[in-house]
Amino acid sequence: MSNVGLSTNEIASLWTGYTEHSLYVQFLKYLLATVEDTEAEELLQDSLTLSERMVGEIEQIFINENVPVPHGFTDNDVNLKAEKLFLDGFMIPFLEHTLMVGTLAHGTALLTSIRKDIRDFFTQSLDESTTLFNKTMDVGLEKGMIVRPPQITVQPGVEYVQSKKYLSAFGNRPLSTVELTHLFGNIKTNTMGQMLCMAFSQTTDSEEVGAFMNRGMQISQKHAQLFAKEIRQSNIDAPMGSNSYVTNATSRVFSDKLMMHFMSMLSSAGQGNYSTASTASMKYDLTLNYQRLSVEIALYAKDGVDIMIKNGWLEEPPQAPDRNTLSNK
Repeated sequence: MSNVGLSTNEIASLWTGYTEHSLYVQFLKYLLATVEDTEAEELLQDSLTLSERMVGEIEQIFINENVPVPHGFTDNDVNLKAEKLFLDGFMIPFLEHTLMVGTLAHGTALLTSIRKDIRDFFTQSLDESTTLFNKTMDVGLEKGMIVRPPQITVQPGVEYVQSKKYLSAFGNRPLSTVELTHLFGNIKTNTMGQMLCMAFSQTTDSEEVGAFMNRGMQISQKHAQLFAKEIRQSNIDAPMGSNSYVTNATSRVFSDKLMMHFMSMLSSAGQGNYSTASTASMKYDLTLNYQRLSVEIALYAKDGVDIMIKNGWLEEPPQAPDRNTLSNK
């Protein structure tokens, strides 16, 4: 235990990590209870071990530092005896997505932490998630479960932009590799979001949550189709993963609290992806599209937060004391 207290950055990163990985623990337990493919099972077990380690160590850090341990998610948020909701083809793309998000989060947490023990914790988490990501990619590629990005013939030589027409929404120039990278990545994340919304919508008994998930499914489908259209306009095939890895199961698997929080996490990641893509794209129409679609996600996410607040499902992050309230007592 350090003599220096945790900084706001460290508390925020640890609190977020605890909440998200306690969710992953319950989700992965269910996938492990239903998976049949042995290689996917091994990857899921490794991912569960990583999430359980993080939850346990963060809990101990908070106890040592007298920081309240979040409630997060528990065994009460999942029915491990429920029928199979996801086909085995879902498992590796799901791990690819979550490990990618986790690796970015661990890297950011490491770079914003000060204390050596916290930096060591996030360094270990980053190393483990990177190793597991590479292992998942290797297995997924061997099995044909990873959707590969487009391949193009690169123009010879180095060229410079000669005119502002390069930026124009009305120009006919082909997409750059940078723009293609973001379009492809956002197709994949929206395909994953579509599958999760589909699964959640058919296994909730709440009309409000079901309607929210159906709306999310429609948004994800629309966005993926828009991005695929942009790629095809450059005479490049748009790689599309399968969104049919959800079974016809309708029995309750996850709590509404867990499903709504998962969608909040996906929405947050989606907004971040669109912001990065908007900045990196040099065609004005792409930039405007990303900004317009970001607003749609933000409004959707806001409605999700409203549902969580109304039902008492949204935990408050640690915050500074309200000095005005204290001084008026």
